[in-house]
Amino acid sequence: MRPANCVALIVVASAMATQAEARDTVGPASGKRPSSSAPLTKESFAERRAVRGVALEDAESAESPELRALRRFEESAFPRAGGPAPDGVDADDAPKALPPGLEGHWSGTGDVPRELRSPEHAITPPAAKPNQDWLRQLALPELPIRWEPQVVRYLEFFRDDPKGRSIMATWYRRMGRYRATIERRLDEQGLPKDLIYLAMVESGFDPGATSNKSAGGVWQFVPGAARAYGLEVSHWVDARRDPDRAAEAAARLLKDLYVRFGSWPLAFAAYNAGYGAILRSIARFNTNDFWELARHEAGLPWETTLYVPKILAAALVGHNPKVFGLADASQDPPWEFDRVEVPSGTSFAMLARASGTRPDVIEDLNPEYIRGRVPPDRPSVVLRVPIGSASLFAKAAGDLRVSGERLQAVTLRFGETLEDVAKARGCSARELKRINAFTDTSELRGGMTILAPARSTPPAPAASTDDADEPILVAVPDRAFAYQGRERVFYRTREGDTLADIAQIFDVGPDNIIEWNHIDPDAKLQPKLILQLFVREGFDRESVMLLDPDKLRIVTLGSEEFLELEAARRGKTRLFYSARAGDTLARIAKRYGLSPGDLARINRLSAVTELGEGQRVVVYSPTPELPKEITSRVTGTPASKKPAVAMKEVERGKGSPSKSASANHSNGKASNGKSHAGAAPNGKSQASATPSGKGKSAPVNGAKKPSGGKR
Repeated sequence: MRPANCVALIVVASAMATQAEARDTVGPASGKRPSSSAPLTKESFAERRAVRGVALEDAESAESPELRALRRFEESAFPRAGGPAPDGVDADDAPKALPPGLEGHWSGTGDVPRELRSPEHAITPPAAKPNQDWLRQLALPELPIRWEPQVVRYLEFFRDDPKGRSIMATWYRRMGRYRATIERRLDEQGLPKDLIYLAMVESGFDPGATSNKSAGGVWQFVPGAARAYGLEVSHWVDARRDPDRAAEAAARLLKDLYVRFGSWPLAFAAYNAGYGAILRSIARFNTNDFWELARHEAGLPWETTLYVPKILAAALVGHNPKVFGLADASQDPPWEFDRVEVPSGTSFAMLARASGTRPDVIEDLNPEYIRGRVPPDRPSVVLRVPIGSASLFAKAAGDLRVSGERLQAVTLRFGETLEDVAKARGCSARELKRINAFTDTSELRGGMTILAPARSTPPAPAASTDDADEPILVAVPDRAFAYQGRERVFYRTREGDTLADIAQIFDVGPDNIIEWNHIDPDAKLQPKLILQLFVREGFDRESVMLLDPDKLRIVTLGSEEFLELEAARRGKTRLFYSARAGDTLARIAKRYGLSPGDLARINRLSAVTELGEGQRVVVYSPTPELPKEITSRVTGTPASKKPAVAMKEVERGKGSPSKSASANHSNGKASNGKSHAGAAPNGKSQASATPSGKGKSAPVNGAKKPSGGKR
């Protein structure tokens, strides 16, 4: 039998091998380009997802080519202080190391030595006007322009560098599509229309843009800020991608930041780094001047020091298209559409087919609906459709009400999985994933509405996906709990669960969950852990996926009962073997049909451990039948004419399994406060002669149920 953790090691080894293959395909150390016939090995995000346990942020990032090219320019033109010189930057131009410490001791006289003062450029005010003719001729936007070196460097990049011109041409073209919508929302809040250039540098006007920081949409809201400003972020809807609603939210956020700081540079910096970071920086450096904060070590994040000059440079380009080669550049047509109400759960593919168009046309006009269909958790939705096609789409939507997909909305309970729903609905989890466009089951949440195939008869209540004939073995701490006015329930964790979520749902504290179970508060909860929880009487069980207590076998973790039942659950018999002279792990393992590695793992020994005579070895025999020489000793019946092998003892732990659970696992309904009733010894029972039942383990089905019974 392979050790349990070998599976994880194999996956990791496979991932490492994949990475090694990828490196090998790049080419030899000489730097020569690999042959075109050698295929590149692609990274397997599926395997990495399996190892990591959560979605990969890097895989989900959708950085546009323009933003990627701009980021590379910034890393080259504005090196991070103290970092290595970027590729293509001469070492002489890289940031210099700090000077060595001064000799001697300076006691201080009220003045600061020249060597300890800030660099002179840190206190030199910028030029009121640029010192280049072409800059002095630029028309200025409605934003406070300061001719800082970073602003000028961005302008030179957008004017003179082919990559910079290409980036700005793409952004300038896209701006035409959403300009009227964004400027209208800015005007509603009484804000400068030139704030549109913040959206330009955030996303290049791409509604589908995402970052590895979970920001998304034209204005790159992170989920928390989006929800705070009224934008829905759920499995079905990501309103950050709605150009109109996101512009409205961004306008309100920018207005709030300007009211707080009274400075557009500081408001921009707060939009990028968070207002809390800017407030801390202001207090730490005793200045409310963005440009001063940007000059000092640890004053502001490197990205933020470039964010503000980048917006100002983009605004200058937008007001001077001729200077930057954009005079003849065309812009995308304005975002125009008709509106049509469609029923809940309607598939964009079916709607497009019924109206004679393509699904991507509907998706392009409604980017906020991210699963290719109308959300099922609302009666209907008003969709945007191409200009002049409202009547056609309205007829198609009406036809789909009658002849569309036969689906029903299902509201998930907390802890409910797709497998649970599939079993209750008589369909497969794969089908549910397809209908609901699930890519990661950790997205499931209690209260979420999903779609499932409609049934003519009421579906059976969702229950555990385990075999109903096989009780579930639950190991709990060797402690007894009893609370007045509370009752015990059992909950099985699923992917994505956290202590905080479970505590909130069950109205208990995270510390309580830790106390009632063997839980490390710093480690992530893994799926299929079974937690015992003591909830208040009257707790709403219908909203949570609980385990049926009649199908559970509660035991003390590490007790003889637990070890025997856990072995029996896997079809094995737990035995004790007393080693004789000359015995090795390999010899004993072979006798019982195990591998030496299995036996070493069971007994927490090294595979090369030398056994002493009389040393007790635990054996998980894959068969309840003992070796013949042992059987003959137990029954007194000769197994063969050969003398039986001398065994000092082949024994199995004894004790009272039922007793080990009785005191420890009362349901705790009515008691005088918390009880600390004693539990049976935890794995300390005395040895008996042989396994019970003539070498056969007691079946799990015959195990005594925990006291308290069904609740």
